Amino acid sequence: MSPIGTHHEPMANPNVSLPLFALDFETTGLNPHFDRVLEVGLAGPRPFHALVSGAGPSSPGALATHGITEGEAQHSGLQSAEAFLATLDALGAGPVRIASHNAAFERGFMEAWAGRLGQALPEIEWVCTLDFARGLCPDPSISKNLKALARRLGLRHGALHRAMADAALTLRLHPVLQAWETLRAELDQTDALIYLAGPLRGDGSHDCIRHNQVQMMLQAQWAQGVLARATLCVPHCNFAFLDESRDPAGRVRELALRGCEKMLSRSDFLILCGGVLSPGMIREREVAVRLGIPVFQVPGWDAFTPAAGDQADGAA
Repeated sequence: MSPIGTHHEPMANPNVSLPLFALDFETTGLNPHFDRVLEVGLAGPRPFHALVSGAGPSSPGALATHGITEGEAQHSGLQSAEAFLATLDALGAGPVRIASHNAAFERGFMEAWAGRLGQALPEIEWVCTLDFARGLCPDPSISKNLKALARRLGLRHGALHRAMADAALTLRLHPVLQAWETLRAELDQTDALIYLAGPLRGDGSHDCIRHNQVQMMLQAQWAQGVLARATLCVPHCNFAFLDESRDPAGRVRELALRGCEKMLSRSDFLILCGGVLSPGMIREREVAVRLGIPVFQVPGWDAFTPAAGDQADGAA
């Protein structure tokens, strides 16, 4: 299996040995010179989360986004200096890498906050996952906002637009983008036929199978945007007319698997989407290895659980 390589970040000479955090701020507005940090979310080796008191009222637009009232921050928040110093303590002495989805925003507020308090920041290498995604997939019809990317790449989550939730999702998004950049470096210069595989059956229910078919369509649109020269073979879509959930004897599933193996045998590469391989994906990998077809795997694609619903589907 071809390894997933190291990502060349959208910055000069990134030091990937540095600890990686993800940072998100909720603020009272958009201007770091006049507005203030209202909530800090830091995900990574030493997570930290706090509301910040004394920030003042939020603009109507900011309040509509995060929903944090001035009274809530005053009641539950840390004083500005205390919250800032606790953030620095979590980051450590540095140097560190910080990923943010629109890093210019967090960087502007972080530097303005430090300046007002007369504090020095550690050495920081900023990683912008928004710019990263835009560079990977230039197709403007594919939204690059955090919710939309989470849905398209199969990353399940709870409610966003709060600092810790957004930071945690950004930290999960980063290695997924790294993996797709590696694929582009390996495969984008060839007019290849690429077999794109993901989990399908799950618990065998119609809802689970249908969810995974829809998810594969989203993945395929992303993959085509990243690998513009490739021709994709997407078996989930090819066999969407079959409903194996209504066939307990397994004849439909076996028919589809045999068809998938024939399509895979004619492909140049296999891409497995998801951190955990389903039995069908394991079978596809075994076929590819037997035929000498290079195999790549990208993370993402959290398992569908009917009891929890489909959080990612509401994240367009």
